[in-house]
Amino acid sequence: SVKVGATLGEIVDTLKKIRKRMAFPHKEVKTIISFLFPGSAHKGRGAFKSAFLVRSRAKALALKTANPKHIARDMRIYEKLPRTLRNRYFAKIYWNSKYCLLQKYGKAAKVPKETLEDLRRFAKGHGLTDVRPDNVRKVDGRFKIVDANISKRRK
Repeated sequence: SVKVGATLGEIVDTLKKIRKRMAFPHKEVKTIISFLFPGSAHKGRGAFKSAFLVRSRAKALALKTANPKHIARDMRIYEKLPRTLRNRYFAKIYWNSKYCLLQKYGKAAKVPKETLEDLRRFAKGHGLTDVRPDNVRKVDGRFKIVDANISKRRK
């Protein structure tokens, strides 16, 4: 829940203050998440974010952690999309806090060329880039974008 996000935020703030760090403590957060979410799995780390598989009773969810700047960017991208199309093309984001966001996870699958082109066309029309097979997953039986960037031309 959002309380977990707030708790994680307080822990990260304390860690950064005690250790006099500016960078996000990815390794420490990995340990904390395994404690807060027993059975969670670290799924990988990109340039800025770490992703963890967290399961509820019915769903597989991705808990993404990063510096506030990158979490805010992801939320800006999601909220920029029209409400009527947002969850059709982009994996739903349930909530976010200072250092994390919770998103539908889906399954890794080979993305058909036509589907990828459709998603790229949609993304381009809404000022998004970086829609590639690694950033598309099969969520609820449909291929959806799980990560994208705002085009430098259209901020």
